[in-house]
Order: sequence, then structure tokens, then C-alpha cells
Amino acid sequence: MVTVGVVGALGVGATFGIASIAGASGNPGRGRTHAAAAAVTTAAFNFDVTVSGLTPTPVDVTGTGQVDFTHDAIGVTVDLPAAVAKLIPGGSASPEVVDVVESGGTVYLQVPSLAGLLGKPWISLALPAKADAGGAKLFRLAASALGNVTAITAFATAHHATVTALPSGIVDGVQATGDKIVSSFSAKGTPRTVTAEVFADSSGRLVQGDLSTSGVNATVDVTGYGQAVTVTVPPASEVAPIPLSVVASFLGASVHGGHRR
Repeated sequence: MVTVGVVGALGVGATFGIASIAGASGNPGRGRTHAAAAAVTTAAFNFDVTVSGLTPTPVDVTGTGQVDFTHDAIGVTVDLPAAVAKLIPGGSASPEVVDVVESGGTVYLQVPSLAGLLGKPWISLALPAKADAGGAKLFRLAASALGNVTAITAFATAHHATVTALPSGIVDGVQATGDKIVSSFSAKGTPRTVTAEVFADSSGRLVQGDLSTSGVNATVDVTGYGQAVTVTVPPASEVAPIPLSVVASFLGASVHGGHRR
């Protein structure tokens, strides 16, 4: 569950986290002013994340998803390579497809290798009220950022990142303008650098975001703005609920036992 959570968070985080990459120090630069788009209600996306540290060699995790910002719901399908899939309890050294749904304050996971252990194809985790409220805020921030790339670069500049305009060109089949954002900061005394490139269409909406930092390289492509999406919550008969206390206990035992993943 920890491993699946990590790769799922990386994929979704790469999608939603572009707006918050600015660090604590750096030299502000000048980016491009993009057109301001209308409020984003729905979107589809795909992502490609290369991660170092989960396994002895870097792994490539890909996936697709769609999000309904009006109802705070998101569905993601993650393609796990064999090296990651075998770390899941009951998993084998074969690639695996994991489905993740968040809706109504509950996260649902469909992990094929866990189905035999739990007797149900899905597991669910009800988020505490504080986390659910934070998730709703994240949906609003993501909708705002995706629909207005200028707001992303303005946020980065305000937080002392370096922002420079990139040449215009064709990105994902559309004419796009872009900016490069570089943020340098210190994390527990260790220098870190986060680099991102964001590309906007003629309406100022995010077309593609690329992010690179220590151990992670991610690319997210966003399409289907305003088009109908379907985020389906699995029926209760197919779900095995897991209490938050059980997850907290498991994570605590893993950390104290030295089995971080």
C-alpha cells in the first residue's frame, strides 16, 4: 500500500503540484504574460514519472486520469512496472495496473494483487475531516493554476524563483508559449534545485508541465478542458474499507522498524 501510494501520489502530485514548486530562495526573473482563461471545471491528463530510490534502478511510472473540479473528484489509472509491482503484498514480478479514485472524502484503490488477500477488488480509506478540507482546497488551487499559467509564474516569482520565457512552439499539437522556472533552496542543510517548464495554449491554460528535482523527473500533459468526464466510485459490495487507524499503525510500524519505502 505504501509503494502504491507513493507512485500514485507522484503521478497526481505532478499534475497538481506545478503551481507550488517555488522555493525559499533564488533570484526572481521575468516570465511571459499568458492569456487568462475561464475557470476550469474538468480536465483530462496523462503523466510520465521517472523515480529513483524506490528500487535499486530508476523506474518509469505512467498513467492517465480525469478530474471533475466541480465535484472534487479525480480518477487515475497508474501503470506500475514489474520492479514496483513486486513490492506490493501478493504481487509478482509482472507489470500491474492500479486504479485510484478520490471522491466524497474517500480514496479508493483497486490493486489486483491485493484482491486475493482482501476478498474484494477495491479497498477504501475515508479521509479525516481536516484532510478532506485540505483536499477540497487543493482542487480549487489546481483548477485555478491549470486555467491560468500566468498565475503559476507569478506565484513562482513572488516566492523568489527564477522565471524566464521560452520560445513559442508546438506542444502536444497546439501552438503554445512557455516559461522555465528554477528554484534553489536548502532542505535540512542540503542544497536542492527544482526546475519546471510550463506551456500554455492561446487561452492561457496549461498544456504541458515538466518538473525535475532530485530523484524525480515528471511530465504532465493536460487536455479536454471543459469536456465531460466520468469519475466512477466503485459499489460498496466491491470495496473493503480500511480504517485510518490501521493504516497509521502500519506506517508507524514500518518507520520504527526501519522498513521505509
